[in-house]
Amino acid sequence: MKKIQRQKKTTNPLPDRELAKPILPGTAPTDYERYLRTEELLSLQKKVQELRHPDEMTFQVVHQSTEIMLKGALHELERARVCITRAEFNEACHLMRRAGMLIDPTISLLHVLETLTPYDYHVIRAGLGHGSGLDSPGFLGLLHMGPRLGDAFFGQLGKAHISPEEMYRRYREFPGLHDTAECLLDFDERVQLFRYHHLKLAERIIGGGVIGTSGVMVEILHQRLSHSFYKPLWEVRNEITNRVNLQAQKPGSKRP
Repeated sequence: MKKIQRQKKTTNPLPDRELAKPILPGTAPTDYERYLRTEELLSLQKKVQELRHPDEMTFQVVHQSTEIMLKGALHELERARVCITRAEFNEACHLMRRAGMLIDPTISLLHVLETLTPYDYHVIRAGLGHGSGLDSPGFLGLLHMGPRLGDAFFGQLGKAHISPEEMYRRYREFPGLHDTAECLLDFDERVQLFRYHHLKLAERIIGGGVIGTSGVMVEILHQRLSHSFYKPLWEVRNEITNRVNLQAQKPGSKRP
């Protein structure tokens, strides 16, 4: 019997050389570069011959990377805000967690800047004009977004006719609101951590008792550390603990 030879199946209808050719519009040699617009992105830093100090490249890349990451975080937080207004709490939490993952690297990037020595930084600083991290569009966007998320959440709490304390006490009845509240606190905490690490960076590089490039005393950064977006969600912990402590003081009572 003649052996029937099976033809090898191919999952690639196009020759490899055809797949290697870019099909997206642009001039870059690959679609990867065209899609991400790497030619433009990687031309946004100073040329080597323009640097005031070799460390300025790191300084600029860190700040530009931070702005990109925060732009992504703000996009997800706005989507989350819309979901909260629609009572789509699971999706809102998913998006806020993703935003947190985008914010976390920006805190780590602050530590990269701590590798600059004070005298070298002041060489770079001479070219900043009045520029300051306090003018960061991404961080200012977080400060603007925080209250808007809070308005959406507390609006839903009002619709449910419950207080923050009731929500935590009856969390099994309101799992969506409870999880959203915890995600809001995660976001609030990240912003506070960013503030703290930015302050320590400033103290480490330029000192704690001086005026920064924007004309703001570094001491003011200390004062801003106490700011939080969702005070009712932080303060309700005190209320819960006081209630439990009072209950425990009653004869024959058991802690929950």
